[in-house]
Amino acid sequence: MQNGLIPAISRIGIGCATLVLLSVSARAQGASVVWSPPWPKPPYDRLEWTLTVLELPQENSNIYWAFQDGFVGGGFFYFGMQPHGGCPGGGLCKLALFSFFGKGATTTSPNCKTGADNGPGMSCHIKYKWRKGVPYKFAIQLSGADPASRTRTWTGTITDRATGVTTEIGNWTIPGQNTFQAGLIGGETVSFIEYYAPLHRGCAAEPYAKVAMSVPTGFREGTPEQGGVSRTSPAKICAEAVKFTPYPDAARPILLQVETGSKK
Repeated sequence: MQNGLIPAISRIGIGCATLVLLSVSARAQGASVVWSPPWPKPPYDRLEWTLTVLELPQENSNIYWAFQDGFVGGGFFYFGMQPHGGCPGGGLCKLALFSFFGKGATTTSPNCKTGADNGPGMSCHIKYKWRKGVPYKFAIQLSGADPASRTRTWTGTITDRATGVTTEIGNWTIPGQNTFQAGLIGGETVSFIEYYAPLHRGCAAEPYAKVAMSVPTGFREGTPEQGGVSRTSPAKICAEAVKFTPYPDAARPILLQVETGSKK
């Protein structure tokens, strides 16, 4: 049993996504899960989501496991992991990522740079040696607000739930509107997985992967609200290679296992 997760965690998993992302539910080629409530009201000032890579026979797979949500007033973010991405300083390595899509973002973090997939935003990523079988909790937290400039600062972290060590991925300050709830987390909540390399030999060439994703938990001034599953969508490409398994059951799952790709 890994740090409080169920002993049968190897029985759970979820689907696929590239770094080029405008709206996961609208354009991602990979499989996705829309969590509920899809449009939380009131919005959140913190959100948590846990990811566990259960099986990945091909360690250098070009796959991205991610979570996306939006802000009241505009803009959205994602965070997640890759096993084989562009490492800070060069080369390829395992990564943890945290990015904002929208205009006017600034940062104080050395892990972040301006721009997001050739558009406005802020992209943060760190070298992170995650391990199979270990749950990793991602969190986005409202860490500052300036009423004079009408901005809010958000910090993204990843926590190894086996060791309890929390690592900051990055932070960004974003503009909001002149309303009380503007700039808080209140968009459509989506998790997705995508294999983003070309499949020149067809769907059978997509490497197998199996992960577990938790139902996200949103917070309002420290008060938690656990979500549920609204709907799942198979990949637009290689849909037959995607399998969703809820745990403990489909009526009230706390985790989704998703399998993608083909076992050799």
